[in-house]
Amino acid sequence: MSFEWAPGEQPPILEPHSEAKLRVLRAYLHAYCDTLNLRFQRDEFRLDLVDGFCGGGTYREIDGSIVSGSPLIMLEEMQAADQRLNQNRRKALSVDYQCYFVDKERPHIEHLRDVLSERGYGSEDDRILVREGRFEAECGAIIESILRRQPRAGRAIFLLDQTGYSQVDLDLIRGIFRQLPAAEVILTYAADALINFLAGRPEVLVRLEGLGLDRAQALDLIEHKQRGQHALIQRTLKDLILSATGATYYTPFFIRPVVSRRALWFVHLSKHPTARDVMLQLHWELSNTFEHYGNGGLGMLGWDAMKDLDALDLFNFTAEDEEAVRLDLMESLPRELDAAVSKEPVPVGAVYRQVANQTAATRSQLDKVILQLFREREYDIRDKNNRRRTRRILRLQPTDHILLPDNLTLPFRAK
Repeated sequence: MSFEWAPGEQPPILEPHSEAKLRVLRAYLHAYCDTLNLRFQRDEFRLDLVDGFCGGGTYREIDGSIVSGSPLIMLEEMQAADQRLNQNRRKALSVDYQCYFVDKERPHIEHLRDVLSERGYGSEDDRILVREGRFEAECGAIIESILRRQPRAGRAIFLLDQTGYSQVDLDLIRGIFRQLPAAEVILTYAADALINFLAGRPEVLVRLEGLGLDRAQALDLIEHKQRGQHALIQRTLKDLILSATGATYYTPFFIRPVVSRRALWFVHLSKHPTARDVMLQLHWELSNTFEHYGNGGLGMLGWDAMKDLDALDLFNFTAEDEEAVRLDLMESLPRELDAAVSKEPVPVGAVYRQVANQTAATRSQLDKVILQLFREREYDIRDKNNRRRTRRILRLQPTDHILLPDNLTLPFRAK
């Protein structure tokens, strides 16, 4: 659903699905700042935050209390990071941030300006840029501003919380990654609404082509819908988002609003495996915030085209799910490793990159499975200097190499 704000009026009621997204946004900003500042050597930390569909800045709970929307959460988390990261430091860390808040609705922007003023963010605060307009029209100037501030790092987080599936051109995200490789994008995508829209009418085909589908792909999606193959449509859309945006790593999860019951996707896109791992860790920590279909092992984020979507098990990031992930990976990961190490040893970091988009397992959880297979003598592990690692090791390094044991050849491996 879409929310409406107007100056001088109460903000809209916060729906549970939006509350879930805001919880993840706040937690991710916290974890992002901490992850990039683990070492004390850095003297300056620069970050640009972009909210492309910012709304009016606040929401109202059922009891009437006012809570922060995404613009305020961005500001609050950067101020909190400044205080937190400067604790126990001899030399102060300069936390240099810039926020860009964009919305095409003038009443939303006017409400946001009032909220910012009430919270003490004056119009002279040059860390905050509020713009009335469509995100796609403002995106180019925002990227140029980020590049001027950060010509080398270009570190930025884009929150694109659109209300449907067509307000953000996926090629626009490709442009963000092309100019800002260190950027990350958090995108809301109304997958069910798009599926309901599928039909063979000419105007529908034109609309689908505008989303990055060629005519043949659009016709295939329409045929899948006519056959009731929703799971196959989901897989196609997932692959489309990845290829059209140019992202290397993605984490798509479901949100089911209570009112419409139409699934939204909350998709984290990046070009760096660490960014994806941080987002996955949050989903485990905030269990039941979102849900997914599948068992969490390899192939979890692919869709089983032979099953109806409603027949697949829900995955809620619980302790039981974590054990299920471990058991699934103990069976499925060796097949990936066998293929990878059959010719030569493979770095652990390469394994992370290879399977990252296929599983709900974090890097730490993958480590535990690899180490268990190592202790069971399914594989050997050597360090970057080709020294055999002891089977008592507790932690892997990305530069460690996985290889088949000397006494085991691939054709005779038990399956």
